[in-house]
Amino acid sequence: MRDPYKVIVWGPGRMGGISIWEVVNSPAFELVGVRIYSESKNGVDVGELVGIAPTGTIATNDVEALLKIDCDCIIYTAHDEGTYHTDDEVLQILCAGKNIVTPLPYQNAQMYREADFINKLEAACTEGNSTFYADGIDPHLIPNRILLGLTNGSADVKSVKLQEHWDCSEAEQGPLQYIGFGKPPDEAEKIEVSRAMAVNFMNGIVHTAAKVLGVAYDRIVASHDYIPAPADIAKPFPIKAGTVARITHRMQGFVDNIGNDPLFTIEYHWHIGDSMLPEGVEPGEYYVGTIEGRPSMRMTLNYSVSNDSHERFFKLGNMEVEPSYIATIMPCIQAIPLVCAAAPGLMPSLDPSISWKQDFRDIAKAID
Repeated sequence: MRDPYKVIVWGPGRMGGISIWEVVNSPAFELVGVRIYSESKNGVDVGELVGIAPTGTIATNDVEALLKIDCDCIIYTAHDEGTYHTDDEVLQILCAGKNIVTPLPYQNAQMYREADFINKLEAACTEGNSTFYADGIDPHLIPNRILLGLTNGSADVKSVKLQEHWDCSEAEQGPLQYIGFGKPPDEAEKIEVSRAMAVNFMNGIVHTAAKVLGVAYDRIVASHDYIPAPADIAKPFPIKAGTVARITHRMQGFVDNIGNDPLFTIEYHWHIGDSMLPEGVEPGEYYVGTIEGRPSMRMTLNYSVSNDSHERFFKLGNMEVEPSYIATIMPCIQAIPLVCAAAPGLMPSLDPSISWKQDFRDIAKAID
């Protein structure tokens, strides 16, 4: 058996903190570095940052020193501002010869990002002999590998829809107000950051779905709804009736020769409590996927601490972690051995290759 994969975690926020905990507690990996962005964390043992025993790995903001460390892969979990402000740092790391896995919205970026950036990304991978791979709960795990995988049992598909329902009741007041919660709908609609972040992730999902299903969209439409609370809500902070208590981000891909309805739809529903769930969705249905076709299907999936309790969070060191956050980072961590073995360049995430396609002859192309 080979030695553990040497890993650097780049940005110990929520996703980075979970990554640190999982890497330290896995025999498959060795934590050899952590990149921090705040001076207050500089020089601190990583164990102190996440509330575990000292690891001997010291957090640093010295990028040049980090890039000189011998490591197999970097888990890139820098804060996402919805503006792709991380592009330059990603290119720097790849040029330095470090492989990257990330849950940031870069999944199959070659399908929707501007050609100039993709050319720079490929050039950086060539220069550094490095591989770049993006994964996560969505994009990829739920919409691609699970929901689209169900079309393997379809003779015909007319529409595919995925809804994610994130109950924000336990989130902090500041970030929720920052994206529009508790504000009048017309004010919330003016906030760009929430739409931009959602659109970046949805682009990866919608374009990947087209590739997996073997279609070309005639158009892609994004829309955003800001739904007011019908009555006052007390938690996590006072939200008055008539102000925003659910934000819905939606992206749809249309294929006109299949039908007037969108072939593929992704919806993010960020809501405060069960009373703000969309119509037809039951409490506990974190994901709802529907396929209209021959046959039609409906899938529901929930993430929990245990199927035998109603606990909301895992306790990992000094972190309280929602189960879905673990499911967001684990596809990246589990991909590290494949990324390290892959050829330099952008590593696509297109599984499942055997699924329904508009023309079944395209299955052979996908496998090739």
